[in-house]
Amino acid sequence: MPHTSPAASDTLPDGPLPARGPAAPSTTALAVVGVVGFLVLGVLSSALGPALPALRARHDLDAPGAALLLTAFSAGATAGVLLAGALRRRLPVSVLLAGGAAAVAVGSVGLPPAGGAAVAAGCVLLAGLGFGLLDLLLNRVLAGAGSRGGAVLMAVSAAFGVSAVGTPLLVGWRSGSLLVPFLACGLGAVLLAVLSTRLRLPVDAPAAAPAPGPAAGPATASGPGAASGEHPSARPAPAAAGGVSALALLGVVLLGYVTVEGGVAGWETTHLLATTASTEEDAARAVALFWGGLTLGRLLAAPLAARLHPRHLVLGSLAAGTAGLLLAAAPGAAVAGYALTGLVVAPVFPAVVAWHARSFPDGHGLTALFAAGLAGPVLTAPLIGAMVGSRGADVVPWTLAGLAGLTTLVVVTTRGSRALR
Repeated sequence: MPHTSPAASDTLPDGPLPARGPAAPSTTALAVVGVVGFLVLGVLSSALGPALPALRARHDLDAPGAALLLTAFSAGATAGVLLAGALRRRLPVSVLLAGGAAAVAVGSVGLPPAGGAAVAAGCVLLAGLGFGLLDLLLNRVLAGAGSRGGAVLMAVSAAFGVSAVGTPLLVGWRSGSLLVPFLACGLGAVLLAVLSTRLRLPVDAPAAAPAPGPAAGPATASGPGAASGEHPSARPAPAAAGGVSALALLGVVLLGYVTVEGGVAGWETTHLLATTASTEEDAARAVALFWGGLTLGRLLAAPLAARLHPRHLVLGSLAAGTAGLLLAAAPGAAVAGYALTGLVVAPVFPAVVAWHARSFPDGHGLTALFAAGLAGPVLTAPLIGAMVGSRGADVVPWTLAGLAGLTTLVVVTTRGSRALR
């Protein structure tokens, strides 16, 4: 949330008054932009996995080739977050939001008619770039919307879950057709670009606290200091050396989580088609259960986040997620296992953001943390694709369970970090 810098607060009272800037957008206008933005992000997050079989058939891709599409999206999203972090204090935020929305629109609309795998990968990369820009900036803008920023963010973040659940159902309804979901995403992004330019948001100001991710709204209200009434800025910042290692640990945890979430979203349809009697329609619709579990889990976890230390919540969630993925390895329980995984790992992202806010009340390392998380599938999607190509799709839940288990062990090691409060 914006704050006054020490230099500004020490200005002499008899000095010249600063020029008044443009009026801040209304909370209603910000909420409308937030709803449209999170709807677009939800569609984009959940469309690629269910559409992967159709993309493989259209471009004659093997499993490693399909994995490159997932890698391209994550690479674009990582670059988008880094770009947003570098430019948000140099260019007006409204311009950056419009640019991110335009990238999503062009990438989404260009994907269905793409004439080759390289063009399709370019469209996915461009859409991912816009995703990363919007992800960081929408959360930053909404969280900084005055005293009601946290409430606004919590309210509008529900749109992400709604569209993430609805998109696989839409893909299942029009199995084999890429036009409907990606055209809907493109049109929503065009609307978002128009609305963003009307906000006239200025260049971003330094923030005192980090902004949570698309579904991290509940953590905003139940994050550090919520129960005790302590303001986060009252806590001392961690020592430099310990802070770097602590930030690295959080980055690894978030990377592991995003890898699991992205792995299920990207590969569940492929796994179900290869190992069960599911049709393409059934397999696409099954992904909606995963996203539904993720959305419901974050709502149910909000009271827990107010009572448990983020570390304990992350540890329990990842351990339970490992068990859910092992259950998904059984063909008769695969759909239930993936849905259970979504339900139990749901608190991890907002809890890691709350943990970061607790340990780094000045928001240090926020962009790096987001980038590390989104980079997860860049590293693991090619690995999973190669394993699927050589050993078959039944390795998907086993591989994801192994990654979830390793991430759980990383959380266990954080107990020795003094900088992580």
